[in-house]
Amino acid sequence: MNMRMSSIVLLAAVSVLGPMLRSSEAGGRGPSSPDVVLYELNEQAQIVVPKNPQKPPHRIATSGLEGRARRGTPLCPEHLMAYAEAFYAKLGIAVQEARRCRVVAFGHSKIDLTTFGGTIAGDFYVVVNSDKTNLVDAPELVIMVGTFAGAIQVTDEAGAIIDISSGSFKPTAILPGFPGGLPPSEPFSGKFRLPFKVDHIAVYKTDRGGVVPVGLDERALGDPTVRIEITFDRDE
Repeated sequence: MNMRMSSIVLLAAVSVLGPMLRSSEAGGRGPSSPDVVLYELNEQAQIVVPKNPQKPPHRIATSGLEGRARRGTPLCPEHLMAYAEAFYAKLGIAVQEARRCRVVAFGHSKIDLTTFGGTIAGDFYVVVNSDKTNLVDAPELVIMVGTFAGAIQVTDEAGAIIDISSGSFKPTAILPGFPGGLPPSEPFSGKFRLPFKVDHIAVYKTDRGGVVPVGLDERALGDPTVRIEITFDRDE
């Protein structure tokens, strides 16, 4: 009875507070929302125990990510989507313009299991949909490529939040002739929000210690996904 009542109370709370938390802390709409939000679609992880007992065990993993970047940010330069549409039209390829740039990334991480600090690195691709790939499934035609790297640290006692610092996105290729050329490397910070359950409900932890429910569009094949929020450290 008590568990059922607490579940009802939690559902009521996230129904009322969820939109507010999502827009202010967990990303979404609003001036304080992240520049990029990615979701971990798959991962393979291993625990490595060194033969030398003086060295700590660590966790290594690789994963595939996908999400969106806000227009006007380093991963979605102004006019890039329109330029891609015009560029491919000359080749007889119809590109479907999107409101935001879609980003695909493949990364790997290493975390020390004593300090719970580590590193991330990998490659990213800004992609669009086209009639020569598939206009129905997720975008996949590449219009910009680059690499990323950063430091990570578990800062939450429950392990629900991992901070990203000293990050950098470095574009390495873009569609030929794009005005302004290749964007410069840009520093960023951010965080991983790992889903967990409260009374059988999948949630993310907010920066204020509350929770926000995992949305239907934040799942992969029905499973709640890790959410990665990125903010570029631009001078205002």
